[in-house]
Amino acid sequence: MSEKVWYKAAKLIVRASGNPLFQANETLVEILKTLLNEEEVKFLLNFRKPILTFQELKEKTELNDTRLKEILDSLMDNGIIMDKPIEGSNMMEYRLLPPVADIFEYSLIGDRPFEQKQKLAKIFEKMFKETTEMVQANYEGLLPIFKERLPIFARIIPIEKEISVPQETVLPLHEASRIIDEQEIISLSECPCKLQKSLLGETCKTASDRFRCFHFGNMGRYFIDHGLGKPVSKDEAKRILLEAEEEGLVHKTFHDEFSLDQKENAICNCCKCCCILFQTYYRGILSFHTLTSYIAKVDENKCVGCGICVDKCPIEAVSLIDGIAYDDKNKCIGCGVCVHHCSENARILEQTELREIYLPPLVIND
Repeated sequence: MSEKVWYKAAKLIVRASGNPLFQANETLVEILKTLLNEEEVKFLLNFRKPILTFQELKEKTELNDTRLKEILDSLMDNGIIMDKPIEGSNMMEYRLLPPVADIFEYSLIGDRPFEQKQKLAKIFEKMFKETTEMVQANYEGLLPIFKERLPIFARIIPIEKEISVPQETVLPLHEASRIIDEQEIISLSECPCKLQKSLLGETCKTASDRFRCFHFGNMGRYFIDHGLGKPVSKDEAKRILLEAEEEGLVHKTFHDEFSLDQKENAICNCCKCCCILFQTYYRGILSFHTLTSYIAKVDENKCVGCGICVDKCPIEAVSLIDGIAYDDKNKCIGCGVCVHHCSENARILEQTELREIYLPPLVIND
């Protein structure tokens, strides 16, 4: 089969992502060749529009319902497309997924041989290195895109213990356990970021277990249906959240259509050393762009300058000045990790108005 077919499919995936940082290059083609067969990559060429209904695909391909569903299921098992019920009907629509984070995540945690996962981990690492080089070489020109065009993907949820807010409440509106309580479908899956690092021979420095990602609603159903996650109870989900807090992981919640007006569809428990949202920032690929309603504060009279908060802060917003912890309010994401781990109880987490945190990608000096 012609190489042009693979590159055409790669271009459609990049175009559907709407992200100018993705490239339809040899590396993305290598990922597609690792995941798909020739029939499947040819099928992707039907996605001139990034979202198509089952009926539209049936008309385009002239496949019968059974065969069409088989191909769609295979593409979903491999994390290339996602299905979603069309509101007010019994039909489904299917959309192409972007290379990062979706294809990266879903392809790694899917049911496939270890050797294939290891190969994918190495190819994605190559993609990240290439993107770092591209961004750093064009840094000034890309800054307006980072600030204005790339979406805010996530919202920070504070940890539940040792929280103090002005109203003296201990149950913030969007705390992680409240979100869990509201769900009918909860899927638990392996963290693809921690898995990729493990496949590259790097062990997570923070988490004791890689099963730390939750998905809800239609996304939870998608994960369970395609072997990317397993259903868990609300009690089990809360137990895992508590473990994540003890380990110093950051609760991040994601919403349908990246909109706070939509329901939460996921909670990830993120670490600085593996999480793609932190890693793309530290590797100079993407800005760190998130929303939060909390901020950490230190009681200088109690602080002994032990430096635990400096070590634990995932976004490096804490430093020691004259033996006292200092918080950079422009960087603090309000996760509460420093509060939870402060041995002197010198820290509190206060509620604020919804704040936007924007940190441009780091400049990498060779």
